[in-house]
Amino acid sequence: MALRSPINVLKTPVAGGACAVSLTALLALAQPQQMVVNPSWGLVIEAAPDAAVVTEASVRESISKSGLPWKVRHLSTGIELVLVPAGRFRMGASSGDQDASKAESPAHEVVISKPFYIGRTEVTQRQWQSVMGSNPSRFQAAYFREEAEQQRSAAVGRITESGVTKQEAEAKLGPRPIWVDDTNDFPLDSAPFAEVEAFCTKAGLKLPTEAQWEYACRAGSTAPTFGPLESVAWCGENSGDRTHAVATAAPNAFGLHDTLGNVWEWTADLYIPNAYVQRSASSADPAVTGAGPRAVRGGNWLSLPKTCRASCRIPAAEVRTPRIASEDRMMGATEGRPQYPAYGFRVVLEP
Repeated sequence: MALRSPINVLKTPVAGGACAVSLTALLALAQPQQMVVNPSWGLVIEAAPDAAVVTEASVRESISKSGLPWKVRHLSTGIELVLVPAGRFRMGASSGDQDASKAESPAHEVVISKPFYIGRTEVTQRQWQSVMGSNPSRFQAAYFREEAEQQRSAAVGRITESGVTKQEAEAKLGPRPIWVDDTNDFPLDSAPFAEVEAFCTKAGLKLPTEAQWEYACRAGSTAPTFGPLESVAWCGENSGDRTHAVATAAPNAFGLHDTLGNVWEWTADLYIPNAYVQRSASSADPAVTGAGPRAVRGGNWLSLPKTCRASCRIPAAEVRTPRIASEDRMMGATEGRPQYPAYGFRVVLEP
């Protein structure tokens, strides 16, 4: 069972009729209301956690006790950040998880000593472009248009083989399919780690450590996934071989979307296969720095269920494209540029 710091439940009185208002409620109402103060870097969206989103009372209490607002919009990027309270959890392979690799063992206790803000969603193409001025993502409108045209052309070709004209084939197929023409709210994909770091530096944000990422992904769950994959993740079984707009899959108990599926997420940590073996039974705020491949987490739109798990960790693998198709060139690809088509990221801000 995942552990959380014990905190007394804060109860909010609800006034009914005049006779139903208790002395405690009247005293509470008489207290001056706390003014919501925007941090210098953001605009408060919701000061207190929404019980319909953060469903566990102890988590809401921890957030309230921190004295920090729950949901804040980052001013320079528009990214919505939610507060994750300090706590402790079991990091690594879930008990009985048959899909776990050696790199996820041994499971061990990790303490997250301070609350932190993390992106409610993966960074979107719109948010990236507002900071970096370009969009390296593969899954843009040009890609979907080209894909739709190729599929249509292939279908027409198959029909005309039977001796009908192209015009008759088009008529038989009916109206042309509508492709995705707005990917502003799709997750960024294909950005190399150096460019992701540049984005974070410009925006005054950070990448999560592996420990922060897994703690935020699990949101108190000790299971391999925090819910049924068909509901919480765009993966190989339901994605249609593409990414999807963020926040269209169900959130976890912290209110975070797409921690599983859609795109693999960069972390700040260097990937070391036996990193957990080198740790003590209990670690506080572990981080692995240095040069080398970074750990990516969460699986992507093509992933099998065995990789769309909270504890799954793999090294980022660079793919260099020697030849660039015209549609990829329109999307910012260049000869020999390292491509990471499966990877995106979400950001962290430590108050």
